[in-house]
Amino acid sequence: MALFLDSADPDEIRSGMDLGIYAGVTTNPVLLSNLRPEDRLERFAEIAKICPKSIYLQVSWKTVSEMENQALTYVEVAPGRTIIKVPMAAEGLKVCSLLKTRTVPTCITAVFTPTQAYAAACAGAHAVAIYVGRISKSGADGVAVIRQVADMFAAAELSTSILAASIPDIDTLIQILSVPRVDATIPFRLQESLLHSKGTDEAIEEFTAAARGSTNQPAGLQS
Repeated sequence: MALFLDSADPDEIRSGMDLGIYAGVTTNPVLLSNLRPEDRLERFAEIAKICPKSIYLQVSWKTVSEMENQALTYVEVAPGRTIIKVPMAAEGLKVCSLLKTRTVPTCITAVFTPTQAYAAACAGAHAVAIYVGRISKSGADGVAVIRQVADMFAAAELSTSILAASIPDIDTLIQILSVPRVDATIPFRLQESLLHSKGTDEAIEEFTAAARGSTNQPAGLQS
């Protein structure tokens, strides 16, 4: 079970990596929409320098051969730790299968159903990115889909990793983290909520006051 940071912003990634809690970084074209297509490879290289761990880079929606060629370029950004994200579709599964023969790990992304996840695993995907928040917005239960896929993969003894994505809030993240064999990627805006609590802040304030010899300790915090 690993936690990833979903960002293409160098400052956010640097802040996250300094914490030591993330197994890597995930990106997508929306996060890079403020950059010209020709500048994105340079951004990927910058991210690879900041993040010494796994990096998920997504190919553009083009033909199978174009996505394959783009993937082979992207994987050289950080050899041995780049996972290529490919959209869930027939063309995406073909790319996944082709890249597997070249030992390039792929993540089938924008997965909404258990059957899509199963097909991706059968095609040889290293991981499947399930859009939990978007599934729930559509009227289904995103966390329930995560549980179904986890059970399905366990029953079939599939090694494909499950990456929970599109996580809208901390409560959803907590539910996801209770499911075995599931990784999660979160936006930078959730990092603050992940780390902080009013109770923790009050306890630290008490410790600080005690260390300085102050007798004005917050009421109710003495252990």
